[in-house]
Amino acid sequence: MSHYLMAVLFLICTTLAAAEKEAGYPLSEPVHEALTSARELMEKNDYRQAENTLNGLLQKDINPYERALLNQMLGYAYHALDKRGEAITAFSKALADNQLPENVTHDLHYSLAQLLAQDGKYKDALVHLQSWFQDEKAPPPEAHLLAGMIYYQLQDYPALITHMQEAIGKASKPEASWYELLLAGYYHSEDYSHSAALLEQIINRYPEKHELWLQLAGMYQKANLAGKALAVMELALKRGVLDESGILQLIRLCLNEKLPQRAAVLLQEQMAAGAIPHNRDNLELLAESWQLARENDKAAAAFTELATLTNDPSAYYRLGYIYFTQEKWDAASKALAAAVKNGALQDKPDAWLLLGISAYHNQETATATRALNQALNHESTRQQAQWWLNKLGGRMEQDSG
Repeated sequence: MSHYLMAVLFLICTTLAAAEKEAGYPLSEPVHEALTSARELMEKNDYRQAENTLNGLLQKDINPYERALLNQMLGYAYHALDKRGEAITAFSKALADNQLPENVTHDLHYSLAQLLAQDGKYKDALVHLQSWFQDEKAPPPEAHLLAGMIYYQLQDYPALITHMQEAIGKASKPEASWYELLLAGYYHSEDYSHSAALLEQIINRYPEKHELWLQLAGMYQKANLAGKALAVMELALKRGVLDESGILQLIRLCLNEKLPQRAAVLLQEQMAAGAIPHNRDNLELLAESWQLARENDKAAAAFTELATLTNDPSAYYRLGYIYFTQEKWDAASKALAAAVKNGALQDKPDAWLLLGISAYHNQETATATRALNQALNHESTRQQAQWWLNKLGGRMEQDSG
């Protein structure tokens, strides 16, 4: 038998003793025998027979006090049988008669609050729990936890925070979930500073909960403390608690903080270690990071690997653009020719223009002529293309002369 039901049976025995002294409604012999029998059956875990015994007597002509006692005990029998709805009904009837001793009524309010909360009837649960709190001199941490959970469901976050602070303060060993409920209160109240401070406490108490590192970094970001967010993520990486998504989050955080060099080095190291796969997205991120860091040679190497892996015209175009800015005409011409091969990137006239200019400098007259004529077909590149065609024509005249 659970400790809860042992306590319940003790309460029932106390109630019966009080009933025998009750002047207004003395217990009849049948009711006394039924209650005693039901109690003995419950002690033997025979709750179904106890239910039958109590329900049978409730059909008789009995006074309000006896009915309240029978419904009280019936509620506990239903509770033991996991018949939550029936238990709620029985306890509610016991309270409705308003005949039970104050201490019994007090405990029934708490039992009803628990059952109603489990049944998703949070507003009704709160009514009984508030009644219980009014008469309870020393609420235990578990009662504040129950209140916190109910207030969470009702989206009353200030009240949630108050009760969870009480629960954690009173408990000798609060569970991680208690802190997380308080954290939810802070978060939904958009109190990111307190959220971050609480997450630090949780991590210190439960360092094995790796997902909390990412949450803490996120809270620092929301609190406009990006430097702290970055420090937390880097520490988490050193402790080996970041998975692939966490590492990528750290890399993007570096980029957001205008630290592309650190982002690129980190990404390259993690790819080399196998923590981050060599796939399209990560190679593109690596290339862009090197480009933002103005490490054009390293960016070109990353775009080359990306283009080789995907055969994507856009990757060849971006590679060609880097070579173009470096005036590496041969490499630029080859990359840009690959970008526009088979009609790809027809909607990107810049690719044709850059190819034409690169080919011009690389003494590739036929390629330059074809590319610049393609660029003539687009308004955005027409003027420049014509200028280079004129320049190309002048060179050809000089060569022929």
